[in-house]
Amino acid sequence: MPPANSLSEHQEAVLFAIWKLRGIGTNPLTEDQLKVQMANGPTEALPQALTELQSQGFVQVESNGGRKTVAITPLGLAILRKVEEDRLQEI
Repeated sequence: MPPANSLSEHQEAVLFAIWKLRGIGTNPLTEDQLKVQMANGPTEALPQALTELQSQGFVQVESNGGRKTVAITPLGLAILRKVEEDRLQEI
């Protein structure tokens, strides 16, 4: 499993936002829904973060009728768990 500390803060925020919206496995969400959830962050960096997360196998991005859908993969869920575990150990 890749180390969780190799993720940028923005990539972690993207994964947590997808998880919060329950975009997991066969329940994808649209990129627009994700942008709304991340309105407080830099949304212009979102496509790059999604590309990087997809290349690492943490998310699945598909185009459906011109709209992108995003879902966390099982590996992405494992990384989220590792990130949370690391945060708890810091406390």
